[in-house]
Amino acid sequence: MSVPTANTAGAWKPIERFFFRVACLFFVTMSVPLSWSYYERLFTLNWLSLNYRDITNMGRFSPSLITIPTESGRWGLASYADWGVILLAALVGALLWSLFDKRKEYRKLYYWLRVVVRYRVAVGMIEFGFVKVFLVQMPFPPISTLHTHFGDITAQKLYWLSVGIVPTYEIFLGFVEVIAGFLLFFRKTATIGAFLTACASANIVYINHAYDGGVHVYSAYFVLLCLFLLWQDIPRIGKLLIREQDVVPVSYYPAFASLWAKCLRYGVKAALIFLFVVLLSVLHWRNLHHDRYVKLPATPGLSGAAGYYQVTEFRHNGELLPYTPFDSVRWQDAIFEEHSTLTFKVNEPIQISLSNGVPRIGDVLRD
Repeated sequence: MSVPTANTAGAWKPIERFFFRVACLFFVTMSVPLSWSYYERLFTLNWLSLNYRDITNMGRFSPSLITIPTESGRWGLASYADWGVILLAALVGALLWSLFDKRKEYRKLYYWLRVVVRYRVAVGMIEFGFVKVFLVQMPFPPISTLHTHFGDITAQKLYWLSVGIVPTYEIFLGFVEVIAGFLLFFRKTATIGAFLTACASANIVYINHAYDGGVHVYSAYFVLLCLFLLWQDIPRIGKLLIREQDVVPVSYYPAFASLWAKCLRYGVKAALIFLFVVLLSVLHWRNLHHDRYVKLPATPGLSGAAGYYQVTEFRHNGELLPYTPFDSVRWQDAIFEEHSTLTFKVNEPIQISLSNGVPRIGDVLRD
């Protein structure tokens, strides 16, 4: 079967037209926010008092139609069920579309579909990258975490800690994602941006499956969108690099002849770049030094007290409790952090949180 391409001159084959209709409905649905709460949040934003989370939430969305319990409640193949539902709906929609639309090609519509997908991936990857560049996503492990028994830490947290403890590596990962997203704003560099995004996101996909991290669907979402963007270039790249033959890419682009069309095109692109590159980076910088909308407490702890302490004497209601590792009341150790947190260890079972942590305002709300 030939590869559908919107850049081929002349009429398309019927099967190519049908597959394009399916792809168009599928990827538009995947690339546009479907939740009413997204738009409710967007239209109630206070644009005069923004924090980085406001812009981040604008770029962080993916289809979420159904929830199916999986092996751990986090990963499993069932978590991709939304994609199957959307694909099924796209197939039905494409059949109905075929009954009424008799056009022989969709070059212009294919161009605009690629624009929608490019911009969706661009804003998503940029906001995804900035939380690493500014060390928000995976903060440096506190002392109490470093003294926690290895077997008491969830698998996903082990990976997050292994990245957070090397801040320069986390910043590097973030810059890769930001640069890849930025390249997708421009059609001349879109292929490079899509390739970088697919590689970076695929790395996140298998890591989250291996460590049960819970971000596998969102990262696989970007891999899927980028594979669509690379679809028309893969045969060209293969011909050039594998067959070692000359390649002359032929692509369709609208003329944008009128002034209003040019202004609209550059205006939308400039607005998105300003919002997700310039403004978001400024808000992240302000958050780092002022707002402190982060995961770990920001208030300094007791001066000179930070460290690990073995509890040699413990009194409860005036009664001296001797050391035993089985006591549910007596502290076995205590840890003061550089920030305003005291942790202690007792023999009491607790429910381990599977959360990756959410940045919050206020020390007492941070977990």
